[in-house]
Amino acid sequence: MSKARIIIADGNDKSRLRLKALLTGYGYLVQAEARNAPDLLRKARMMFPDLVIMDSRLEGGSTQEIAGILESDELSNVLVLVDSSHPRQLDEIAHINKPYSEETLLSVIQVSLLYQSRFTSIKQEMGKLKESLNTRKGVEKAKGILMKKLGVDEAEAYRMMQKESMNRSISLKDLSRAIIIADQTEINNKER
Repeated sequence: MSKARIIIADGNDKSRLRLKALLTGYGYLVQAEARNAPDLLRKARMMFPDLVIMDSRLEGGSTQEIAGILESDELSNVLVLVDSSHPRQLDEIAHINKPYSEETLLSVIQVSLLYQSRFTSIKQEMGKLKESLNTRKGVEKAKGILMKKLGVDEAEAYRMMQKESMNRSISLKDLSRAIIIADQTEINNKER
């Protein structure tokens, strides 16, 4: 079963212990427990759990504020357990109404963890694409500098950069950065 790391935040000791027993029984790792919002935030900042399951009546801050901090600071996904006698406005926060069945809770947890995993993968892919785009921009700028300084066409400037990259055993990204810095330094020295 899953070894997802979870922090449970509930001011009611019995509810917290019952939830912990349920989760550990299904193979989840309950990393920590918290009785109030400051305790929860401190533990989440230290442990970076996969999921925080918190009661909507947690003391020390509003549900929206606490969940907002956890998610915007990328500390954890949040699932709020909402007491039906105290409805909260939770439009953009994953939540489940009490009382809930074990099956419903476990299904919501699995879906939440699945979407977090997909979101993380997409975010990593976006980071790689941004890096690739920035590298490409740097290479293009460096080619432009070489074309202007050496009077060569684009293909020749690129071949020169490839050859120099191989000779020096550095990446095109690093070579491009060096060319751009050298050109900027030369411009700055001429302006003095």
